[in-house]
Amino acid sequence: MYLSRLYINNFRSIKELDLRFSMGKNVIVGRNNAGKSNIIKALDIVLGESSPTYAKSENISDNDFYTWKEIRDGKEIIKSTDVIRIWCELERSEDEKLNYDELYKCFGFYVHAEITDWERVTGRNIPIKSPIRIPRQETPTNLDAAFLISEDDSQGKDYINPKLKNQKTFEHQFEDKYCFALAFIAKKNADGSIIKEIRLFYCENELEDWIMAFRASVRNELLQSAIIPSFRDPQNQLRLSNWTWYGKLIRHLTDQHDQLPDLQSALQHVREVADKIFETVSETVTHSALDVAFPGTSIHFQFNAENKTDLYKTCLIYIDDGFKSLITEKGSGIQSATIIGLFNYYTQNVNKITSALLCIEEPEIYLHPHARRVISDRLDDFLDNNRNQVIITTHSVEFIRTTQDDLNIILVQRDNWRGTTAKTINIRKYKNLLIDNNQNELFFADKVIVCEGFDAHIITAIASGLFPKKLDEQNISVVSVGGKDRISLMIKLILELEIKCFVVADFDYLLRDKEDDRKNYGDIPAHESIINLGEKFFTQKCIKGDGGKKLYGNLAKLRNRIKREDEKAFYTAKCYDEVNIESVNLLEILEKLRKSGICILSCEIEDFSKDESIMSREKKLSLEGVYELNSRIVSGNSITDLLETGELCEFLSIVLDS
Repeated sequence: MYLSRLYINNFRSIKELDLRFSMGKNVIVGRNNAGKSNIIKALDIVLGESSPTYAKSENISDNDFYTWKEIRDGKEIIKSTDVIRIWCELERSEDEKLNYDELYKCFGFYVHAEITDWERVTGRNIPIKSPIRIPRQETPTNLDAAFLISEDDSQGKDYINPKLKNQKTFEHQFEDKYCFALAFIAKKNADGSIIKEIRLFYCENELEDWIMAFRASVRNELLQSAIIPSFRDPQNQLRLSNWTWYGKLIRHLTDQHDQLPDLQSALQHVREVADKIFETVSETVTHSALDVAFPGTSIHFQFNAENKTDLYKTCLIYIDDGFKSLITEKGSGIQSATIIGLFNYYTQNVNKITSALLCIEEPEIYLHPHARRVISDRLDDFLDNNRNQVIITTHSVEFIRTTQDDLNIILVQRDNWRGTTAKTINIRKYKNLLIDNNQNELFFADKVIVCEGFDAHIITAIASGLFPKKLDEQNISVVSVGGKDRISLMIKLILELEIKCFVVADFDYLLRDKEDDRKNYGDIPAHESIINLGEKFFTQKCIKGDGGKKLYGNLAKLRNRIKREDEKAFYTAKCYDEVNIESVNLLEILEKLRKSGICILSCEIEDFSKDESIMSREKKLSLEGVYELNSRIVSGNSITDLLETGELCEFLSIVLDS
């Protein structure tokens, strides 16, 4: 079982959001204040261990209802919705078993049904009830229609009784069902109070309409979840009760152990010693404060539980990292790692039948890079061949790394008109591009400059020297793809993420193709060109907008003309002056491209070096050259002393809006 869909309406910064999750690892990224935490909070309300509808719970307050601004008569008015809707859809694989032993420990529930026939049993007429199906198209965008049907109004409601285990009550309901959903609604009444309700929906498959249960008492037994918010609170996330996963784990470990009698005997001795230690204060308080008002009542001080039933609730976790203390006194990094480890143990050794969801907000908090990578790997291990599911929000590139094929990236953005929005990308087709943190940084950027290889170091050096701090201030990443043939694929990913993107490449990226004609001029490698960027790249508002289609067409015509009139140059030219086409000013064309955010250099990047120890036509740009460049800058040389910066400076000024 895994969370396949999350629909949120009118919750905090989210006006309406419909997210799809995959099996395996799902990573939610986005800038601060985009709404990532609100997505996790919505999940926690419905799938967390606390009861979503508990009246005294403060899981929903007035501030959680979506608000917006309107201008009336020149005045700004804040308006608010009065209904929050959250829909969590779960999918069960065909070979997945349900844990009926745990299901039968739950409370029963009523199903929305009608009487369709009668049968006579032992002299009585017994009604035959059939569920009334809720049309699938009404969910989740029109949940109100389903919630208008109350338990009292359902005349034929059918009670699903967990006490009738011998009649296989739950098996009859769920064995052939593979789609489940939990629907939550919170409404503000006229008096300011908030009414909360949750219901369970289930059906055979995605083509069938829903059966509706008026309560969702079995939600934790369908999908066991551990949701860890950015504010780590082990006392809350590791609560010891009969219904939390941690309580079940500790009870399993204590109740099943053959040394339990020894433990109880030792604790009995502790209670006897405690009685002697607190004897005086117990007698004094009893006689002075309790005897008169509450006769027959006495007070006792104990260091442990009174009986076996409560024994597991006395367990405390201590961490020894050089100083032994309670987990609540340790840092968030240790707390996160411990909770992840315990939940993983629980799913492997206790909850072995059904699936589990581990949801963590900012797992990188207070962790150094190496520890982040370790935690990321542990999350991959937790997936257990996609039996379990992970959802995280992060600002850290380390958590984009994965050994899994189905890493699902969700980019969350926010604007003043639509509130929080999201874009989902299955990263499988781009996985070979995302080999290190340099590439992964793009998921957190507002603009991305894509280049071939070590050029990225030249671009950032020029930007740092001529436009200090501007790249970071404007959230711009410079991403290297390691070759011309990967530029277009990287651009496609960035466009899919709806992030503004730009490109820098040597002059020969304007030319070339993969046709066999190239073989007429020697061992010329086939590679992609500017035309492979596709029309969508050119029609970005940050490039040419509506004029992008015309520009794309003109570049195609230019390439065809060069190939037709000077085919050798088309396949061999490294610099603009090696192409001889009458009445075509290539320098002017390249300048216009730069001013549009497309930096095709007039030659190779090596030709811009003023010092051959850094790079040259004979000595190609390498990591050694990058180190030499940085060494010179640290020694006090300006970037303009070392490189011809004109073309890249002009391009960067456009990207930076300078």
